[in-house]
Amino acid sequence: MYKNYCMEFTNEEIEEFLIKEFINNPHVKIIRMSSDGDVISSGSAVPIETLSLDGEQEKLFINFLGIQTSIFINDTEIMLIDESAKGTYTSSDVYHNVVYEGELRGLEHSEILQLIREMVGCFISNKENKVIESEVSNSKKYRRFNYYDPHCYVINVASNQLNKKQKIFENIIINY
Repeated sequence: MYKNYCMEFTNEEIEEFLIKEFINNPHVKIIRMSSDGDVISSGSAVPIETLSLDGEQEKLFINFLGIQTSIFINDTEIMLIDESAKGTYTSSDVYHNVVYEGELRGLEHSEILQLIREMVGCFISNKENKVIESEVSNSKKYRRFNYYDPHCYVINVASNQLNKKQKIFENIIINY
């Protein structure tokens, strides 16, 4: 499906499938940034590389790198890595980070951005989060790569939400 990396999103795709869903949320303040950190406006031809969802606080933001998309929540990084590049990542690249082990290359851009939107939605109004990492059980088979082993993660989110929820994204469970 993809000749290059599967997460080389256009500004229009980011606007349509991600920003549009959060723009009216009172807990979200969107700032679009270029690769050099300059703020860019909606409709700009300059590629969006960083999308802050909490304004200048930058405790909840997304980096779009093509080869990888990362969601940053406080001091936690959730990495979505193109499967064609996972063999080049080392354990030091992913150390203390949450790595999504689902297949991305079989998804359309709209589906990948929906996945990212659903993950990010768990962290709106987030006060803090705690990650629990565990070895992959024998019942779940995720592909092992040359330089790092897959793990399962539970992320417990402290927020103002009265009704606690849980979402599962392959090897990542988010309690929020």
